[in-house]
Amino acid sequence: MSVASTLTLSGWRWRQFGKANEDWHQCAHDKPTTEIFTDLIDAKVIPDPFIDENERHVQWVGEADWEYACDFQYEPEQAHSRQDLVFAGLDTVATVYLNDQNEILNSTNMFHRHRVDVTGKLRAGLNTIRIVFKSALHYGRELEKKHGSYRAFSGENSRAHVRKAQYHYGWDWGPLLMTCGPCGEIKLESYSSTLIDVFVNAQVSEDLHSASINIDFEAIVDQDVTTKVTVTAPDGHIFDSSAALSIATKESRGSISLEIDEPQLWYLVGHGPQVFYLVDVAILNRDQVPLHHVRKIVGIRRLRLVQHNLIDEPGTSFFFEVNNKPVYTSGSNWIPGHSFLTAMTSKDYASAVDRCVKANQNMLRVWGGGIYEHDAFYEECDRRGILVWQDFAFACAQYPCYPEFAATVKREAVDQVKRLRQYCSIVLYAGNNEDYQIAEMLNLTWDRDDHSGDWTKTNFPARTLYETHLPAVVAEYAPGVPYHPSSPWGGDGTTDRTVGDIHQWNVWHGSQEKYQLWDKLVGRFVSEFGMLGFPAAKSIRRYVTDPAQRYPQSRVLDLHNKADGAERRLGLYVLENIRVNSLDLDSWIYATQLIQGECLSFAVRSCRRQWKGPGQEYCGGQLIWQINDCWPVSSWAIIDFYGEKKMAYFMTKRDSAPLALGISRSTPELKKLKSPPPQILAPPHDLAPKTYICDVWAMNGTLQDVQAQIEIRLSDIATGALRKEKSMGVQSLLSNRTTELLEDLSVDDKTAVQAIMRDGDGHVIARASDWPQPLKYVTLCASPDVNISVLDGKLEIRTNVPVKGLVVSVVPDGRDVEFEDNAVDIFPDDVYTIRARGLTKADKVEVRYYGSDF
Repeated sequence: MSVASTLTLSGWRWRQFGKANEDWHQCAHDKPTTEIFTDLIDAKVIPDPFIDENERHVQWVGEADWEYACDFQYEPEQAHSRQDLVFAGLDTVATVYLNDQNEILNSTNMFHRHRVDVTGKLRAGLNTIRIVFKSALHYGRELEKKHGSYRAFSGENSRAHVRKAQYHYGWDWGPLLMTCGPCGEIKLESYSSTLIDVFVNAQVSEDLHSASINIDFEAIVDQDVTTKVTVTAPDGHIFDSSAALSIATKESRGSISLEIDEPQLWYLVGHGPQVFYLVDVAILNRDQVPLHHVRKIVGIRRLRLVQHNLIDEPGTSFFFEVNNKPVYTSGSNWIPGHSFLTAMTSKDYASAVDRCVKANQNMLRVWGGGIYEHDAFYEECDRRGILVWQDFAFACAQYPCYPEFAATVKREAVDQVKRLRQYCSIVLYAGNNEDYQIAEMLNLTWDRDDHSGDWTKTNFPARTLYETHLPAVVAEYAPGVPYHPSSPWGGDGTTDRTVGDIHQWNVWHGSQEKYQLWDKLVGRFVSEFGMLGFPAAKSIRRYVTDPAQRYPQSRVLDLHNKADGAERRLGLYVLENIRVNSLDLDSWIYATQLIQGECLSFAVRSCRRQWKGPGQEYCGGQLIWQINDCWPVSSWAIIDFYGEKKMAYFMTKRDSAPLALGISRSTPELKKLKSPPPQILAPPHDLAPKTYICDVWAMNGTLQDVQAQIEIRLSDIATGALRKEKSMGVQSLLSNRTTELLEDLSVDDKTAVQAIMRDGDGHVIARASDWPQPLKYVTLCASPDVNISVLDGKLEIRTNVPVKGLVVSVVPDGRDVEFEDNAVDIFPDDVYTIRARGLTKADKVEVRYYGSDF
């Protein structure tokens, strides 16, 4: 008797389909997955679309049809009664041929997974699989003619009909690059009996003292077998059980349950350890010889989405609870990490999640216009304790729901939820991204009192997907994980700040509020908000090869900025707030990154301030739009495509730290308001002097009460003179909430405020600062004395006056140095230490801060 065997296909070749006398081109790599753009680039048929204006010159690729072929060896084995070709994903309109005699598969959904029985169709020896990929653009346009046009925002309308990664059609941060190819692994499985799906569903008791482990499995068998389950706890303790599985049906299902006392639980980062059970499921024949086995690494946790009434405020909360501990979520939105998905490696995913952890974030939202991510992404989130909000793959469109579309979506949902349900990091499935906002914008039929479950005859037919089909799939295949119909969703429409989640785009988009008003824009959970900033200068030098094009308004840089109206909006936010003495590229990069950091930093502090304890969870979290880019571009990302961290990365990192301080400055009149006023500044003819007040608060995201010393300093910005110093003594900061420290501290428009938190030994735990707004009116010291001491592994920074937004970098910029902190505000009599991996005292550093180029 022989165990099942698996062969992963690799060594692809490709050519343009239907082109007379076209020769095959061998892929330049031997990877199991590939796609047409990377292969065309490798073969030097097209220039790299990420460089200069090359995106314009490669659009023909998406209009063409392509084909791939791969050879593989098969040697029959008598003990193996069945052979399957298993497809993890094909992008997108694909017809598969085996040995050019059999059409074995036709797929039009990138997110489907396929198992094709090829028993009796394989040759002994060499076999060939050939896949024809038709243009998804042409396919979508044909469907649009047949089923009608549905409105899409970003990309052409036809994308609404095609189950392909929607961002491939272009977005307001991404290029139009319609790729195709065998993007998922293809495996030949040969066996007599095999397990095809295993789900370990753990239900933890309310008191956390016991857990029921239910192992459900699907198998294809050609004989009576025994299924044996072995569960190894993180401490090495072993549990096991077995059950018989009859050949009554060739495709069989079974279930085994185990009870575990005092389970060892998986926690998110900062709340506890990330520990895992090893679950081994094996099928054995009558002689107890193993035929196949599957191993799962499983984290066990108790999960709730809490939406309860609040004290003294309308609406309901929206936050997650893991193992009975409320979680304040500080994280980011995740878009696909590359326009060409097969270019991403497991190492890339590990690095991306590591940057999230190092930014003091604890959640990534997998945005609906991309993909259901690679297993490596979720594995790393499990391992590092990062929570995942998973959108279904719909975004910013009025989608159809005719029978064929509904059928392919339901199968897509089943395929993907069954794949993803084992990851303990996934804590929410959401039906789509912003499609209910689109319904509001287009005035589609959305009767909230209509709970019929079938809206296919309305002009908002996809509501049937979001409120009927998708929640049913989640309930059946991932019980225990909450489902949310959309993001945003809740209350009286998608902008209701008192129920559910909101996307707060009234800074940058919408009413384009001043970012100083972010404390008036907070919702129960803010799942999107952002501010655009240019990438690093060293990144721009990589994708803009002509030095003459390296200026802010160049044709190339405009092509690499997809945001509608970006020039006007960037100009608005920069020129409203800071002095810009030069429009050279380096100055503009700094200006946009400073504004991005100032905006996002205050937004994070404003949201986190509203996490005030049990019954007062007025904001349960915030997710920055966005953490990453899919190509080199000026965007809302806080880390650019080449991995360079923008100022906002460091500024929001400090505000998301387990222990952090917050300060806000306002006028008494403005402080009373719950929503933004018509304008923040008085008209020019109003010469009355203004009174400003500051609030100071502390944020304790740990699960322990903390005793900390707090001190407040007020410094003259121009001279550095200490105007006032206030010691608040030792403050008790209750666990997992914000503590208000000081209200109505009177300040003027020449004073910067610094708050410092120290532990019992006097070591600095956290700092915060506040400056008069807008910064363009602030009188700075003409020649500040900024001193940088470069040491092995760290920098020490000193100054004689307050310095805003100091950024330090190593020159030349090819040195591999990782700064733990940057983009900092420095105050007199406070040595600021920045640790830096790889830094030596022989290194030279370059410093830039607000006003250094005046």
